[in-house]
Amino acid sequence: MLDQGIEQVEAEEQEKRLRDSHFNPWRIPRTERARAVVAEVLQQLQAYEERSQLRQRSRRKVDQETFEATVSAIVSDLTYHHLMEREAGVYITRSNRYLGLKGRYQPKAYSKTLPDILDRLGSQELAFLDMELGTDCPFGPPLETSIQAGSRLLAFVQEHDLQPEDFGQDHAQEVIQLKRAKLGGWDKGDFAEYEDTPGTILYREQVQAINAWLESAEIEFDEYYWPAGRPVDTLDRRLRRVFTQGSFDSGGRLFGGFWQPLGKEARRKGLMIKGEDVVELDYGQMNPRILYGLCGAQPPDGDAYDIPGIKHSRSGVKKVMNAMFFHDKRLVRMPKGVRKFFEERYTVEEVMRAIEAAHPAIKDSFFTGIGHQAQFIESQVMVEVLLNLRELGVHALPVHDSVIVGKTNQDKVREVMLSCFLRGTGVPGIVGVVGG
Repeated sequence: MLDQGIEQVEAEEQEKRLRDSHFNPWRIPRTERARAVVAEVLQQLQAYEERSQLRQRSRRKVDQETFEATVSAIVSDLTYHHLMEREAGVYITRSNRYLGLKGRYQPKAYSKTLPDILDRLGSQELAFLDMELGTDCPFGPPLETSIQAGSRLLAFVQEHDLQPEDFGQDHAQEVIQLKRAKLGGWDKGDFAEYEDTPGTILYREQVQAINAWLESAEIEFDEYYWPAGRPVDTLDRRLRRVFTQGSFDSGGRLFGGFWQPLGKEARRKGLMIKGEDVVELDYGQMNPRILYGLCGAQPPDGDAYDIPGIKHSRSGVKKVMNAMFFHDKRLVRMPKGVRKFFEERYTVEEVMRAIEAAHPAIKDSFFTGIGHQAQFIESQVMVEVLLNLRELGVHALPVHDSVIVGKTNQDKVREVMLSCFLRGTGVPGIVGVVGG
């Protein structure tokens, strides 16, 4: 019984930690009053180091800059976390495996001195943060260190009447990210370093322009439609483009923004842009149509996923067909979770042959991995859509191959989406209303 009780306590502790937010090392103060709080914490921390004789000499200039950036990020993110009324903590790494690395993706706050700074900020004398050190867990993954704003930081927050809007994101954060090719199904594909080219510089400028436009938008979300989730941070609007396979001709989709994880129903019902309800417009049959464009052919009339001989299995056909775009070998089994969409009598080989028979013009593109190139074209189209809408003064929230806009802009946005698709692919597109 005792062992069961210990297991239950550890399981509950792990569940609590899973509700924690991950530390955002790119959080910065954006107003004078927020910068004043960071400056006061810095001054008191350095005075504490001197009194306690924790340093024998002054930091070099570059080390001092890193030190200040680290303290600023910790204070800013803990304060923001508190102001967003998040009850759980912020989990943060203290591992040398991640700290002190160099590269375009590494924030200054992830220096090797981070653990020492956390310990000093959490000391009894300073009490700027409360900390619960990470531990190994025999019944699940290791628990990372969790931190929260301490009593003295909370007093500063109240004294200066800080609000979430007093904090922002450091524009130094890399928004053009390249992932190397995966080594196997278990491999997530780490980020890869790269040298800038005119192309990557253009991509970065485009994403930064979109992000600046989104930061100025009047966006609200009614959390009634997200009751089971974490508090929704409507100020989290930073997008990034993620390229794959170690190539800037592969992938390139936009990720980020508080709206993407919400789910279609929550987005449709809970979001408001400029005080009006929203509609989500998405491209239909995007991958097959892009493939037809790449092959120099026009897509046939009708639904690309309506395959003769395979009844009532559109969702399954779509998943198998997309797998045929991305794989470089014929499938030997149904993709994960797809078997349920088909009657038992259908084998994956029969489904693939039926798809090939229905699409002879693009048959030779299957099993070549061309899906990564198609996804790049999709991402180029979506970036062009967002930049065009920006020029028209329309705020739009992207979700891969769809955009969320105010209802009064629906017809205008559909027209932009269709024209961008035709220019980017050479074939006409299809745009519909999600859930419509």
